[in-house]
Amino acid sequence: MTDSLLRRAQHSLAPLQRRELAQALEIAGADPVANVVPLMHLEMARDSGVTPTSMWAVRRRAGLRAELVALVWNGANLCPVLPADASEESEAMRAEVAAAAVGRLTRPAAIVGPSETVLDLWGRVEPWWGPERELRPRQLSMAISGAPVRVAGVDDAGLGLDAVRRATLDDYELLLPACVHMFIGEVGYDPLAHGRAAYEERLRFLVRAGRSFVQLGTIDGRREVVFKAEVGAVAGGVAQLQGVWVHPRLRGRGLARAGLGGVIDAVRRSIAPTVSLYVNDFNPAAIRAYEAVGFARVGTFATVMF
Repeated sequence: MTDSLLRRAQHSLAPLQRRELAQALEIAGADPVANVVPLMHLEMARDSGVTPTSMWAVRRRAGLRAELVALVWNGANLCPVLPADASEESEAMRAEVAAAAVGRLTRPAAIVGPSETVLDLWGRVEPWWGPERELRPRQLSMAISGAPVRVAGVDDAGLGLDAVRRATLDDYELLLPACVHMFIGEVGYDPLAHGRAAYEERLRFLVRAGRSFVQLGTIDGRREVVFKAEVGAVAGGVAQLQGVWVHPRLRGRGLARAGLGGVIDAVRRSIAPTVSLYVNDFNPAAIRAYEAVGFARVGTFATVMF
């Protein structure tokens, strides 16, 4: 079935070519908040001279020519950069890309991106790639491009809090358990039991790159991570926050709002002028914290996890 669809298709899916890089950057850069992950890999390709093998080009056939019209990043996660409108052309493109993905791509750990595109793609590939482990159809995409709102009412009594700062490798033994706890709560499994080396390599990379932020405090006489966050992706003037976490014993005291203010200041000063993130719609406490410091909703994401 897939092969017959591919023979009739007006859109093809094949690895991106070096000569298409400038146009690919333009396509992904049209919405850097929504496309920050694929855009990051394209910028790395531009700067390094090495085109990533996981970047796939969607080309539309026009006579003897084929024009680049969309993109699919298929690394650990699949991130589609596809049109979401209801035109006949866009509908045909999404259908043909889905058929090609089933035949040519390996199933990723997750499909992540703007909700209309992700849910449309998932509806088409589910018979081959399903069932999903979890579907999160509505995640608020939020961004802030100015100074954070300073919040009051933080209960930091007895914690001896340090200022929010960039983590160093000296913090690693304290940081790792906090990151694992966040990951289990968010994704649903222990990353140290499923690819520990890759997980730790990624965390160390973020620390070395100055993209991991921590705040230490004293809990039961021991210095521990009270608040932390990472910049998981940077591109197009956007830094996407991931892994925002407050120690479970200290939640509800305003520490997330205060910590976010420090992170936003540091990120906007030295990494990117716009800070973004996405958050599950079933997490109202987190949404309130993000809104309190000045994040505004700019779209809706969806995630399909396998």
